[in-house]
Amino acid sequence: MKRRTLIQRTAGIALGGFPVKKLAGQAVEASGAELPSATRVAYRGQVSDWHPKLSSWIAAMEKRGGGTLELSDGLYEISRPIRLPICVSLSMTPNAVLKAKAGFSGNAVLIKGGGNKSKFTETSGWIRGGVIDGAKLPITGIRVEDVQRLEIADLVVANALYKGIHLLPGGYEKNITRVRCDVDLDTHYAPGSIGIHYENGDSKVILSHVIGYETGVRSDGGANWFSTVHVWNHEPAQGPMIYCFYCNGELNTFSQCYADSPTIAGFYINKPSQSLLQCRVYYSRWAKDNSGIGFMITPEGKGGNYFGNALFADSQHRLAKAFDGDLAGACILGTTTPWGEVEGGLQNRIPSGESGCPPLKLSGTGFCLTQQTKPPESNAGELGEIRWVDDGVNAALWLKTPTGWKKSQLE
Repeated sequence: MKRRTLIQRTAGIALGGFPVKKLAGQAVEASGAELPSATRVAYRGQVSDWHPKLSSWIAAMEKRGGGTLELSDGLYEISRPIRLPICVSLSMTPNAVLKAKAGFSGNAVLIKGGGNKSKFTETSGWIRGGVIDGAKLPITGIRVEDVQRLEIADLVVANALYKGIHLLPGGYEKNITRVRCDVDLDTHYAPGSIGIHYENGDSKVILSHVIGYETGVRSDGGANWFSTVHVWNHEPAQGPMIYCFYCNGELNTFSQCYADSPTIAGFYINKPSQSLLQCRVYYSRWAKDNSGIGFMITPEGKGGNYFGNALFADSQHRLAKAFDGDLAGACILGTTTPWGEVEGGLQNRIPSGESGCPPLKLSGTGFCLTQQTKPPESNAGELGEIRWVDDGVNAALWLKTPTGWKKSQLE
């Protein structure tokens, strides 16, 4: 049998082997008494408002106990938010666009949550593929309510000017993978906007991009993971990115994340015991020279770990400080600034214990001090700092005390 004939004969079969029929040249839906677990919508032209049809099919799948709505390539404009209950998933081909139309009534294009759990599985399914388009309105692209075990993957949230993806409190394992939250480069974001906003914990973001928001990524929940997330803005059209990453959850981990072009701080650390590993900060090419901070640590953000991070800028827009704020309990090692555009705030600190930053204790080969040839200036250095000064004639150790630098002659 020829391949074309085989395709033609099988085109009338939905997933699971259920027969299907075409509806007014616009969609494909199962026939018979029972709806299959997947309803495949084949786009055949313009519909003024897809909300009634899509909502009707979703309701039928929920009544059956769960299912997946599949959208093929095409533009699906809606007048109101589409709600996916817990037991219904959404799968879209790459060129399928679910878009808010003019006069949209609601604050999110797609809402996940509510309804009964699936009778087939304990998960909340997935939202996968395609484009969720906010039509340059001050709304949210995807809003996720109190659900658990949800996967959001392989899709673009475009031009949702308030929030790209907002995950409300409650639930866990709301995971995002290979997702872009993009605002048009010539469009200004809405006030207070956030690209990806987590208010729950125990979830992950992996291999994602956020472009065009006031804050790129914000986590208000604990024990979340963020890995290989790239955040940036196009100034001045989109507006300044105040914080690339607003780290407001305890015990969060940021690994190989790229804070690209902040105007205040690349990483704003506002909760304790967070870890930042092999991350990068590129200071904004639009911000004021010799300003901004790579890692800003508030008094509530103590006890974090910062290993192998890199900071850089260009010569006309230097970064004022690599680290600033309350560094008590912070462990900072291996920070690199390859071209010297970071003016200050470079740290190497190894704290231990449960509070404060006690003296460093080393054994074995000890530690090495870099030779300096001139005594330190009175306003230089930090309390407790030791410097070795050797001009080739005399050698001394200098200690910074509360009353100034004290010299200890070496013999």
